[in-house]
Amino acid sequence: MERGPVRTGQSVLAVAAVVSLLPALAIGLPSGLGGIFLLTATPVSLPLFLRRSPQAFAWASLIIGTGLLAWAVVGLIVGLFLFIPAALMLQASAFVDARTRPGVPGGVAALGVPLASGLMFYGIPGL
Repeated sequence: MERGPVRTGQSVLAVAAVVSLLPALAIGLPSGLGGIFLLTATPVSLPLFLRRSPQAFAWASLIIGTGLLAWAVVGLIVGLFLFIPAALMLQASAFVDARTRPGVPGGVAALGVPLASGLMFYGIPGL
């Protein structure tokens, strides 16, 4: 059993997942389905509260990310596809650990940071 806080790469991806929700909430909250968007976005921040336990953080990230991805596919018609980047970043944060997989953090950062910044830049002007 691991002790100590989670790695920085995992925390960065979890924070990026929360930040990537801003365009989805900006688009969804003013619509008639604002409650669904808000309830969908709420559990994404849960892994950030579990950073002292790496195993709990990884399991929470994986479960919430997978559930969010499935829910986004189910709600594709009403615009829940906007949550797919957050779901993918949460799933990736469950597996980023420099101690066991040395090359993965750089690869995930190379994919996750442009994804989050592109969503922030291009998602909001589309209102």
